[in-house]
Amino acid sequence: MSSYNSPLPVGSAQGTGAAAIAIAETAGGTNNVGNATDSAGNVRVDFVWGNYPMQPNDERTDGTAVVAVANDYTQNYDWSGYTTYPSARLTAATSNNHTVAEAEWNNYPQFTPGVGNYKVTAASGNGTTVTYTAQNNLAAGDSVNITGLTASAYNLSAATVATADKLKFTVTNAANAGEITGQWYGKVEATNALTAYDGAGITFINVPSVLGETTALALDELKDAGYEAASITTAAAASNVGKTITAAARTAGSAVISITCASHGFVAGNKVTVSDVSGGDGVNGVWTVLAVTSANVFTVTGTATTVQALTSLAGVVSGVAGTIKTQSVAAGTASVLSTATITITPFATAS
Repeated sequence: MSSYNSPLPVGSAQGTGAAAIAIAETAGGTNNVGNATDSAGNVRVDFVWGNYPMQPNDERTDGTAVVAVANDYTQNYDWSGYTTYPSARLTAATSNNHTVAEAEWNNYPQFTPGVGNYKVTAASGNGTTVTYTAQNNLAAGDSVNITGLTASAYNLSAATVATADKLKFTVTNAANAGEITGQWYGKVEATNALTAYDGAGITFINVPSVLGETTALALDELKDAGYEAASITTAAAASNVGKTITAAARTAGSAVISITCASHGFVAGNKVTVSDVSGGDGVNGVWTVLAVTSANVFTVTGTATTVQALTSLAGVVSGVAGTIKTQSVAAGTASVLSTATITITPFATAS
């Protein structure tokens, strides 16, 4: 993906060059967040300057854009002798960058507009509900920040929209500062705004969970979410000493297996291997941790079969090597700057 001042972007079927046409005409698929990809596995979108829409299937790399030209460029009006290198992903400091398109792209040429940044012109409260006058596309359940109003009681953070139509919306809040009108700087912005056009000012990220994923897939998903490659650190693999399982239980007809293992250290989403559980039909295997009941008990989803109540066991559980054990920014965190950093830590080989 890159920017061009040309109606024939590299990578489109109308572009020049065998490589460009091959990529454009070879079937792609979808990435881990459902965005359409080209045959190289990249999101099918490209940026183009001027009056041309975004184009699919251009190869861009992480890092800094580089262009080299011949020393005689001042006299080289016919462009001969110039050497150019493909530019990298667009900078996260600009609003129309790769994060914007990758987060909101549906499939060429479809695009899903980001959540809104709307002007608030009036507000009133009755001690239970605050009503804001604003042309908007909000919906009940949206989380919003309201700023810039002269009555500070009506400036709310992470407020949940109770009702909304095209001309107003309400939130449930005890603020009651009377009615204010003629507001010029009032603004409502969804807390998961992604772009400057959404009012974020700079691209923001809604952090995905990469726990349990392979390192390669985790890196791919974090970049799809908006993190720049240089902002993602993969820490040294975490110790992965097998822990002894002392009990396993499952109620009749339930697929949830409760596993007892002292100080197991797992969290929901971790991928684990259970082995050597004697008599444990459906207990041994590779599982994703469903929930952590306590420091000594966690659950996984297996297969709904018969009741189990196994005790005095000597089974072993360990993390799956190479899958992510922890991430430094919790999944679900919203409004994280795309220039922020995140560290992921995979499990080491089990010992």
